[in-house]
Amino acid sequence: MSAKRASNSPGTASSPEHAVTNAILLAAALGWGFSLLIQRGRLTWPPLALLSSLSTLAGCLALVGPPILARSGGKQGSLGELVWLTGGLLVWQFDIAAALRGSSRGLNWATPLGDRTMGLVMLAVLLAGWRCGLAGRDWSWTNVMGWALGVFWVAMAAGSWFLTPASGHSGLVWR
Repeated sequence: MSAKRASNSPGTASSPEHAVTNAILLAAALGWGFSLLIQRGRLTWPPLALLSSLSTLAGCLALVGPPILARSGGKQGSLGELVWLTGGLLVWQFDIAAALRGSSRGLNWATPLGDRTMGLVMLAVLLAGWRCGLAGRDWSWTNVMGWALGVFWVAMAAGSWFLTPASGHSGLVWR
């Protein structure tokens, strides 16, 4: 009976407070992403800069990945969670490094890495995780979110070879 009470305590991953906090974090990330797009005039109709807008939203979701996944309390993660956590930690680390260097003025905080770099890193994480046996049939929302972000980043990297001008620019213009 004590095990049952422990699993329903307010600090566990299945508690309603945990779900509300996750929802608040996700809504804040998306709200910040949309505010960035509105401030830069990129949220217009027709969506001419749709891919760059989606990249900004993916970067904002990546930023809240580490806090959400750290709070989940799970000891074993899935491949999607690994991708989301890796993407989020990369964004956080590049943002912190830019702030410490003093070069954060022109930095796009949601997408500090180019599309090709982020996509190739995520492809490496996906392939390594798949090889290590992390690609199970877990349909948790965190796993699905991680897979969606990972597939998006890999697709953006693949698309960067076809959508960039021949001037030698190494990524889509999305800042």
